[in-house]
Amino acid sequence: MKRPQALGLLAATMVTLLTTGCGLVSDGTGPAAERKTLKVGVMVGIDCSGVQLALQKRLFEEEGLVVEPETVQSGAIAIPKLAAGALDFTFGNWVSFMKAQAAGAADLRFISESYVAPPDSNFALITGPGSTVTGVRDLAGKTIAVNAKGNINELLIRAVLEAGGIDFSSVKLVEMGFADMAGALAAKTVDVAALLDPFVVDAQKTMGAKVVVDLTGAGPTADFPIAGFATTATFAQENPETVAAIQRVLLKGQQLSADRKNVEEALPKYAKMDPATAASVKIGQYPTAIDPKRLQRVADLLVSYGMLPAKLDVAPLVVPVPAPRD
Repeated sequence: MKRPQALGLLAATMVTLLTTGCGLVSDGTGPAAERKTLKVGVMVGIDCSGVQLALQKRLFEEEGLVVEPETVQSGAIAIPKLAAGALDFTFGNWVSFMKAQAAGAADLRFISESYVAPPDSNFALITGPGSTVTGVRDLAGKTIAVNAKGNINELLIRAVLEAGGIDFSSVKLVEMGFADMAGALAAKTVDVAALLDPFVVDAQKTMGAKVVVDLTGAGPTADFPIAGFATTATFAQENPETVAAIQRVLLKGQQLSADRKNVEEALPKYAKMDPATAASVKIGQYPTAIDPKRLQRVADLLVSYGMLPAKLDVAPLVVPVPAPRD
């Protein structure tokens, strides 16, 4: 090949590399994401504030990403979509993620923690006004609304019942969306509802609901890791720079959530609640790292209550959060 032709071919090749989305080049701050447009499952609870703030403040765009959020009722509903490729990432509770992993329903990788619930943070069982339920010992024989069976709510309910000497089989769990639970309490189709903020303070304001059991109070569930984000092992392996980009954005959202003012400002937009009610919510902790030891606590408690058949080693499922770019 003659030299001018060789130089022309080289130039054409460089142009192709520079203009394709193959992840070989970026804006100079690091490798580019392999995927630009992503479908992400989200929820509207206080535990999802980090990603909601990231969406509102257009932080994904700073990483060159276009995120299409889809609101899901529970992790149990989102995980099959994730496994089927209908979602690329999803928010969900750790119990649903770990049960799906152990059952082989999905091969997951955990990319971000979203929320840890300390005592008195309104992750609770609530009742309507006039209810005879005032504590754990009154729950025997009662019907409890949960957003999904077999998830974080069931684990926490099992734990507080056992600590209170109540047989879990004596209660009945009924599935419904968080937004429907206050109405069900008012109609007395359920006795108790397992809720977190902003739904707890909204039920207190609209119908005089009462908190009767703190699900993350003193005992085996104190300061409990509640929820985070996952993707599939295949997606993480094939798109490592995309995962890292998402993690960086989620980290920024978590950092914003640590400021209560930001959460209060975000809630009226994503949870459709009035500012006065938003000012009353109780917020927990928004981790800025993903801690395998903290998540192992969830897996071990699942085994102890018979919700997992055998020990699940969480550490190999965790994708460490990358350092922020300069």
